[in-house]
Amino acid sequence: MKTLKHNKAFTMIEVLFVIVILGIVGGLALEAVRQYYNGIYQTGEYTKRVAEADHMLEQISKYFENGVSSSIIRLDENDATGCYGIPTNTDTDKDYTIAFIAVDTDGQRGYWNSGANRLLPAWSSDVTSIGNRLISLDSNFTALNSMSPLVDVNNPTAIFRSEGIAEGTNECTRFGWANASNTNDVYRTVAQINGDHNLTLNGVLNINGNAKRAYVMRTAYAFRAKNGEFNMYSGFQPWNNERYSSFTPHLLGNKVTHFTILYDSSNTKMNSNVGNIYTLKICMEGLDENLSDSSISTNQICRERMVHVRY
Repeated sequence: MKTLKHNKAFTMIEVLFVIVILGIVGGLALEAVRQYYNGIYQTGEYTKRVAEADHMLEQISKYFENGVSSSIIRLDENDATGCYGIPTNTDTDKDYTIAFIAVDTDGQRGYWNSGANRLLPAWSSDVTSIGNRLISLDSNFTALNSMSPLVDVNNPTAIFRSEGIAEGTNECTRFGWANASNTNDVYRTVAQINGDHNLTLNGVLNINGNAKRAYVMRTAYAFRAKNGEFNMYSGFQPWNNERYSSFTPHLLGNKVTHFTILYDSSNTKMNSNVGNIYTLKICMEGLDENLSDSSISTNQICRERMVHVRY
């Protein structure tokens, strides 16, 4: 009599054991896939925000290049209205509005003289001051006035002198802060054009030293990072008691947590005759472990750019 053969099969325990093993392997695989795609997202966001920060630095460096270095100031420290003088490397963690005045670029470009067929400068910094008269023999104030009026009661063009106050002091006065004293020691406005090379000012502008430099100023600039927005303000004239906060901001970027400008005296010597080297710094929101936007310092993405402030 033949004996029956019994087919071997998995027991219930063995089946459960296989299921558990497959679940563990599947879970590990899913976690690996999740981390892989999270890494791709993080890398993409990091690259995107680095590019955005670099683009903003590229934009604003062009404004700083024409700035007067001894007028660069910090305003509104942590929302407390005021003027806090020259930026320093020790204040990188504070919320400031960075502001400065800038030399008129129209005057730098000059104008086209059809008779001589060449580009002539409309404005030069080398001047002579006699009382309330300002004389510059290699300038052409008539041409500069044709580009944009120098004489305007409601929108006065300022003349700024660069000598007479030591760098590193009185930046609030040089900027033209409304509460600063003796602002007229550094600014005068144009009252009358007396020909191509001669201006009458609204008061005496003392120009000291051998350099005898003065510049045409039409506007100031302010840059502020607040509540994730990075804004630029322009068109305001501090020598006319105007503040940036009264003007409409121009949005330059979002997810910006901090903006500052630094001057490192250990690397460069401050000298307004050749301009000064500053470092612009922008910090963007980063991502936390849940891939959510985070403004805490350990997650921020910061970029820096050195800029030559020429005046």
